[in-house]
Amino acid sequence: MTMNKILINALGNKNSGGISILRKTVQELVLDKESQYYIFVYSGKYIDNLMLELNYCNNVHFVVWNNYGLIYRVLFENILMFFYIKNNNISLIYNLTGTNQFFSKVPSITKIQNLLFFTKRLDMLYFKKNKRLLWLRQIFFKRIILSLMLRVAKNIEIQSTHVRGELSNFVNIKNKNFFLKNDFSICDRDFSSPKNYDFNRQLIFLYIVGPHFLMPHKNIDDFVKTMVELLNFGLNFQIQITLTRQELEHSGLWDKKLNKVTSFLGYLENKKSMQNLFADNVVLISTSVIETIGLHVIDAVTHGILTIVPNESYSVEVYGGNTFTYNLFNHHSLIETIYKMKGYNNADCQKMILNNQDYLFRNESDKYKKSYHIFKDVLKKLESNV
Repeated sequence: MTMNKILINALGNKNSGGISILRKTVQELVLDKESQYYIFVYSGKYIDNLMLELNYCNNVHFVVWNNYGLIYRVLFENILMFFYIKNNNISLIYNLTGTNQFFSKVPSITKIQNLLFFTKRLDMLYFKKNKRLLWLRQIFFKRIILSLMLRVAKNIEIQSTHVRGELSNFVNIKNKNFFLKNDFSICDRDFSSPKNYDFNRQLIFLYIVGPHFLMPHKNIDDFVKTMVELLNFGLNFQIQITLTRQELEHSGLWDKKLNKVTSFLGYLENKKSMQNLFADNVVLISTSVIETIGLHVIDAVTHGILTIVPNESYSVEVYGGNTFTYNLFNHHSLIETIYKMKGYNNADCQKMILNNQDYLFRNESDKYKKSYHIFKDVLKKLESNV
């Protein structure tokens, strides 16, 4: 049997969420002994750590490049990569960060793991904050390039059905093949028992975000304004946030009043350290304008804690209706939700968590479990059409 050679284009994976997805993808590929994988990545600390973790794999090979910016990347993926593909008899290209090759005849799959460039709601936020130049640089120009690439893409992997809806605002999806795949482990043993809640004791608000917290779509402003008002109200609470004190104080988005009730955790690379955050009386708050899947919320639910998320269509689709919600850009709404939550007893909280876990299990059960299952289906379909 001919062994397939598959190129994994992961050049855009550099933040915490992207690295987590890349790590899980590579852990899946290790199991596929029928193929050889060549993973294109940019050099960096997180990538170096990932390569050290997986240096025992015989069927996975990292190909490391330097990052010279977006224009170089477009040229690289459409010209220089072409020669590598030809010289190494690549059977399939898996684009992990939403790109595609304009001129390659090799079949490809494009994974959408970032909806930043395809969300109309986010456009309104940039305009409202009078950040039109920032919108042009961070959103609009990249949207043009990625939309053009998606027009020639035939196979698209998505994590949730709401992604298809967002893409349809900018790209004709009529003749596209969509593959639904989950990016987190989803079996019974992955769910922890619900934690205990006693709202007469101190509450712990958990805010998980990476170094890209400055970007408008993370909307940390809602969280900070809410915490300041709760502090003024005299509510007994503690904040745990995955940023350093220096990062926050230099951002211009933080209020130093909150320092006395905040544990500045910084970026947590250790999985065990992250899991230790999910404890009794802990409530995760997410304020993102858009998420493709929101792994931080998924982790919170699977580890048995309460969550508060924006009242947006993506939240209902991904997390279900058994969670607390608030209206975006309205910290008074977030405060009302917190006080509504405080009216629940422990049994009510645990029932909500169990219902949320059940929704996740059912919602993800029909999706592809491994990336290479998609690869094999695409290659098999191509062979049958020859």
